Amino acid sequence: MNATTLHTGTLAHLRGDPFAQPDALEIIPDGALAVDAQGHIAAYGPRPELLARFPEARRIDHGPDWLIPGLVDGHIHFPQFYATAAPGGQLLDWLERSVFPAEAAFQDVDFATATAGRFVAKLLAAGTTTALVFGSQYYPANAALFAAAKRSGLRLIAGMTLMDRNGPPVLLQTLDQAVDGMAKLMALCEGEPRLHYAITPRWPMACTETLLGICGELLRDQPTAYLQAHINENHGEIAAVASGFPDSRDYLDVYDRYGLVGPRTVLAHSLHSSARELDRMAGAGCAVCHCPTSNLYLGSGLFPLLRHVERGIPVIMGTDIGAGTEFSLWRELAETYKVQQLQGLGLDAARLLYLGTLGGAKALWLDHATGNFAPGKDADFFALAVGDDAYLAARLARCDSWEQRLFCLLHLAGPAQVRATYVQGRIVTVF
Repeated sequence: MNATTLHTGTLAHLRGDPFAQPDALEIIPDGALAVDAQGHIAAYGPRPELLARFPEARRIDHGPDWLIPGLVDGHIHFPQFYATAAPGGQLLDWLERSVFPAEAAFQDVDFATATAGRFVAKLLAAGTTTALVFGSQYYPANAALFAAAKRSGLRLIAGMTLMDRNGPPVLLQTLDQAVDGMAKLMALCEGEPRLHYAITPRWPMACTETLLGICGELLRDQPTAYLQAHINENHGEIAAVASGFPDSRDYLDVYDRYGLVGPRTVLAHSLHSSARELDRMAGAGCAVCHCPTSNLYLGSGLFPLLRHVERGIPVIMGTDIGAGTEFSLWRELAETYKVQQLQGLGLDAARLLYLGTLGGAKALWLDHATGNFAPGKDADFFALAVGDDAYLAARLARCDSWEQRLFCLLHLAGPAQVRATYVQGRIVTVF
C-alpha cells in the first residue's frame, strides 16, 4: 500500500531569500504537494507531474485554495492570552495596569492548563505551526503549555519568564525557583524534536545581575537552548535600563556583559537600536523580532527593517500577544507592509511571505525542518480558502498575475480564510 498523500491546490513558498534573490518566490497554480508516511515532504510541483509520479497516492483536493508553509511566530506571551486590547498607556504603564494582573492568574493550575490548550489552538487556527513563546512565571503553567504543544504537534520554543525584582511579589521567583523550573522544563524537551527551550529573562530591570549571570552560564552550558528577551522597544523602557545599568554603553551592552548575545538569541522589537547595537547584533549573529501591531498599539515606534536587513541581521515576525491584538501572523505581515510604507520602503509579496515563513525559520535555525516545501522537511502548512468569500474571489479575479493575487491575499485574508492546518502532514484544525 502506498502511504504517500498528495495535496493539490495553488502552492506558494520561497526557495530562498527575496531580499537577496530576485526569483526566490515560487507559485504553482495547479500544484501538488506529496507527503510521505513519516509526515515529510516527498516532492512538490505541477499537479500532472506528481499525479504521474505518485499514481497510487491518497489524494486530498484543496480545489482553488492556496497551500502555504506554516507560519513562524517569533514573539508571543502565553500568560497574556487574556490581556489583549487592554488599556494602560505605553509600555511600562500598560504592564503595571493590565499585564501583571493577567499573568498572575496563571498560578491557578486548572486555569493555566485550560488556557494552554486554547492558546495552542488559537495559533494553529491562524496557520502558525512554529512559535517562540514567553511562558509563564509558574512552572506548572509552562508544563501545561509544553504538554498542549506536544499533543497538537505545534513546534514550540518556550521558556519560563524570569523575574526576580521590580514586579508584583506574586510574579517574582527566587533564584532557586528559577533554576529548578528551567531545569525541569528543559528535561521535558529532551527527545522531543518539536519542543525546544528558550532562556527567557524578561528585560534587564526585571532581573537581578545574579539572575542575568545565571542565564549567561546556562546559555553557554546548553548549546541547543535559545535566549529570548526584549530590547529598545519604548523610550521609557530604554531610559529605565540606562538608569539601572549606568556602566553599560547601551541596552544591548547589558545583555552582552552577561553572555546573552549570540547566534541563538532573539531580541524582540529593536525599534530604537543604535548603529553600534545593530553592528554588534550582526556580528554576534543574533536575530530580531518585529511586532508591528504591538508597536503601534503601545505607541512605541516604527521598526527600521532596512537598517537590520542591510546589516544581515535575521528578522522574524511576531504577534506579541497581548500588546498585539491579532493571533494571526498573516495579519502582522499586512501591518509590516504599512509600517515600512511610512518609512519609504515598499515590500512586495515575496518579501512579506518570506518574513513569515522561511525567514522566520532561518532566524530560529529551523530552516532544515520547516519554512518552505523543500523535500525532506516536515509537512507543516495550511490551506487558505479563496472561494468562500465572494468579494475576495472577485478581487483576486481582477489581478493580472499570481504574485498580485498573493499580495492581495496577504492584505485581505485572515484567520477566517484558514480552512485547515497541517503539522507533519497531519491535519490539526478544520473550520
